[in-house]
Amino acid sequence: MRTDRVEKIINGMKQNNIDQMIISDPSTLYYLAGKFVAPGERLFALYLDTQGGCTFFMNTLQTDYAPMAEGAEIVWYSDSQDSIKILAQKIRPGATVGVDKNWASSFLLRLMAEVDANYVLSSRIIDYIRMVKDAGEIQAMRETQAVNEIVISEMFTYVDPSLTEQKHHRMLHEMYCAHGADGYNIIGVVAYGKSCGYAHHKPDGTTPEPGDCILIDAGARLNGYRSDMTRTMFYKFVPDKMREIYEVVKEAQITAMDAVKPGLRFCDIDKIGRDIITKAGYGEYFTHRIGHNIGIDGHEFPDVGGANTMEILPNMTFSVEPGIYIPGLGGVRIEDLVATTENGYECLNKMSKELQVIKAD
Repeated sequence: MRTDRVEKIINGMKQNNIDQMIISDPSTLYYLAGKFVAPGERLFALYLDTQGGCTFFMNTLQTDYAPMAEGAEIVWYSDSQDSIKILAQKIRPGATVGVDKNWASSFLLRLMAEVDANYVLSSRIIDYIRMVKDAGEIQAMRETQAVNEIVISEMFTYVDPSLTEQKHHRMLHEMYCAHGADGYNIIGVVAYGKSCGYAHHKPDGTTPEPGDCILIDAGARLNGYRSDMTRTMFYKFVPDKMREIYEVVKEAQITAMDAVKPGLRFCDIDKIGRDIITKAGYGEYFTHRIGHNIGIDGHEFPDVGGANTMEILPNMTFSVEPGIYIPGLGGVRIEDLVATTENGYECLNKMSKELQVIKAD
């Protein structure tokens, strides 16, 4: 157990007048204990108490998770026992109890029926702690992004008239695994031509044709941390309209990224990129926020969008990824990850953003 991180949460609980907390989020459990948990329908949770108490609740089928609880108490239960009744014995009537934003209602509602307490959402306490990375986390981000760049670079080499988006997307799994990453935790979009006119297109049976944009947005997990990157290239040749769109997106991406520094607001980053796209006449086709924080999860708190007035802090890691998507024509997105420093940022990506043509005629 990372007792230093647990202590930060305990301090956050005290500052927010939360007496007890139930943590079930797999990513937060990894952050605290270094192992991902997949309990299925069974209760798996860490209980914290400001009066003292750090207890894991585990099913007897989950003994392989016991090492992650080093330094904490473990309460075991079997399938023949009611896990919520067992957990309820820890909850003080009338206490303020924090629960995760994604804890299943099948657990929470039963616990509320068992113990009369003040149940509140407490995920934001942990979000604020996890949003600032330590040196080890940023190094993990560098390493996972380096693998991601290898995989995405290779992915573009396989574009072929016989290769559908679906088949191309399925290649990501084996390619990530071959480079040591977790191929089962893929964030991915593979889109050709008109499919690129939709920001989160689901790969289908489309095959590439000359002049198509080829958009690949992917990332996997390595050593617990996510990668993410988008590049758009062109097959055989570049239509003039798409060349124009590409250059607008590239200018917006580079300009917004170069503005990143502590003290600037996230909404300012969004506005810098969005203003460039709007000035070029494509504002209505930039349909999402300019980025998202990333770490153990692909999308973490806070977002990098126009409504977020939070100031950027040193050691945050997030994406800068403007795009233009025109239904019936195509689209372009360019995405890099940055880690903020004391005075600016470090770009975690090395792959070129210059316009590239695959298998040019």
